[in-house]
Amino acid sequence: MSAINKIHITGFKAFPNDFELELEGKHLLMYGENGSGKSSIYYALHCIFQAPLKSDAGKKYFDVANEQHLKNIDNIAADSKIWIDFEGRHPFIYQIDKNGYNTTLIDGTHPLPASINGCFINHQFLFHFFNFRNSQSINLFPVFIKDILSFCKDEKSGLHIGEMYDEITTSIVKRGKRIDPTYISNIEYFNKAVKEVVENINIYASDIYNKHFRDDDNLELQIRLRYDSNLDKPTDDPNEYWLKYDKVIEYTKENGILKEHLSSYKKLNKPFIGLEISERQSDGSFRKITKPHTYFNEAKLTAIALSVRFALLNLEKPADGRFLALDDMLISLDMSNRAKVVAFLLSISDKYKIYLFTHDKMFFEYFKHKTRCSKQEWVYKEIYMDDSKAPYLRNSNDYLGQAEHFIKQHEYEIAGNFCRKAAESICKKFLPRKWQLSLDYTLLDLNGLIQNCKTFASESGVKDLSVFEKLDEYRKFILNPSSHDNYDVVKYRYEVENCLEALHSFDSIEVKPFMEYGAKVYFELKEPIPSINVYKFEISLCDDFRVIKQNGQEPIISKGMINYRVIKNGVIGDRKTDNTTLRHFYDVNYNRSDKSGNSNFLEGIFDAKSNNSINMML
Repeated sequence: MSAINKIHITGFKAFPNDFELELEGKHLLMYGENGSGKSSIYYALHCIFQAPLKSDAGKKYFDVANEQHLKNIDNIAADSKIWIDFEGRHPFIYQIDKNGYNTTLIDGTHPLPASINGCFINHQFLFHFFNFRNSQSINLFPVFIKDILSFCKDEKSGLHIGEMYDEITTSIVKRGKRIDPTYISNIEYFNKAVKEVVENINIYASDIYNKHFRDDDNLELQIRLRYDSNLDKPTDDPNEYWLKYDKVIEYTKENGILKEHLSSYKKLNKPFIGLEISERQSDGSFRKITKPHTYFNEAKLTAIALSVRFALLNLEKPADGRFLALDDMLISLDMSNRAKVVAFLLSISDKYKIYLFTHDKMFFEYFKHKTRCSKQEWVYKEIYMDDSKAPYLRNSNDYLGQAEHFIKQHEYEIAGNFCRKAAESICKKFLPRKWQLSLDYTLLDLNGLIQNCKTFASESGVKDLSVFEKLDEYRKFILNPSSHDNYDVVKYRYEVENCLEALHSFDSIEVKPFMEYGAKVYFELKEPIPSINVYKFEISLCDDFRVIKQNGQEPIISKGMINYRVIKNGVIGDRKTDNTTLRHFYDVNYNRSDKSGNSNFLEGIFDAKSNNSINMML
């Protein structure tokens, strides 16, 4: 399936310079304080996925001459742009800048953004859902045309319904003095398309609310939207539902009384999507709520709005690039109501990628906790603003990322503590379990871990030990927080940053399992002429061996205990033990041989199970 790999932003809204967010096709949970830039990422997604529907989007948002531009004002000269690359069977890139919207194919074809079912919900969307005076009826058409119909595609025409509306309202098409019949038929087609969307919502919205968002002690709700033909509406209903080009109802005040009359000329009306809510009573009947926005509290109104929007999600199709971008949409809900929404989102996370942004740290941690039980992969990010007013990311679960964050926040002692946590964590990742323990089988302290890392690396054949030596130097003054009391701030920051750099270098050393305890390997060598003896070395591994990879260096197989026996011309010798590396053991015996075998131990040693050289296992 296709999913967003990276989001790149330059000179757009909160981002004065180049900014990159790696998702690697995973779901995103992001925390950010107000003004940190999280909503700018949300709007960057919104901008680029609406760009194919609006021909002027590039100039509108990226041309400084346009008063509606969204360029970052602290770097107005930047070549502002947004580009997103997708992973999957057919990778591709979307980009928008002042020159407009374009795509880049990377080996094959791809669905256009117009065919990707994106869903955008933020607190403004929910606010406009019910922001009506007591005297008004709820008209959801402005919300639909701005935030819903733009992402509803009509399969027959290939257009999004929002595109249809833009084409109809941009200019009235005439033939001479008469309206072009095609223009009228386009209006009729638009109405039918909207009606179909409304009917789909009416099928699912009530079930979503009652199943996922309703409290057990609350009454069931029936949620229904109305987008009726103007000919079919009740006579006492003043609303004009379907879009039409004709004389429309206008209102004027006469002696303080509001009166309606037909306009003197034909024009486009403003369509109306009404909302009707009914409560199921104890006897099974339904009581109609005439003004939901004056009857229900904000939490229930939010749940109704989400049910309406989520009713359009297609949970039957396989996921392919589809996503929900959600920005602070739950700020009006308490945690019990948020929990219901979280449970719903996680239940559909195999069908839609979730990109959720929040400024509430408690909610962020709660959502993160809930995703631990999910089968889906998540990226957890925190975003902050540094001294230069440029947003930066912090990996929520990463000690190194937290140390970087607190350096930028001038909290050097806290940064030092996170460096210490990182050092302990990286040492444990680097060392086999038995190397992490003392002679009495207690866990080593940081000093012992660093010394054992250096010894383990050296004995395994790592030549450049400078990173371990640096960490040993920083241990006393940086990684031990009790030693910071006598250090001035400037010098302390410098040393913390250097320590952090060393930790990054250490963390970049890749250590992964190679062969487990009990695995068997072998190799054969011949004695030098004139001897005709053939030796076969059968080796059993008594440790979990690891592969150690440093940037630009050949991979190294770690040191460990082995049992071996030598079979000379078919005669089996006694079993012996050695604590060595496979390379050293092979090289010593190879140098005693006639050197007709492979000089590279990776090609000369074979796995006893597959009979493949161990080089194939790296």
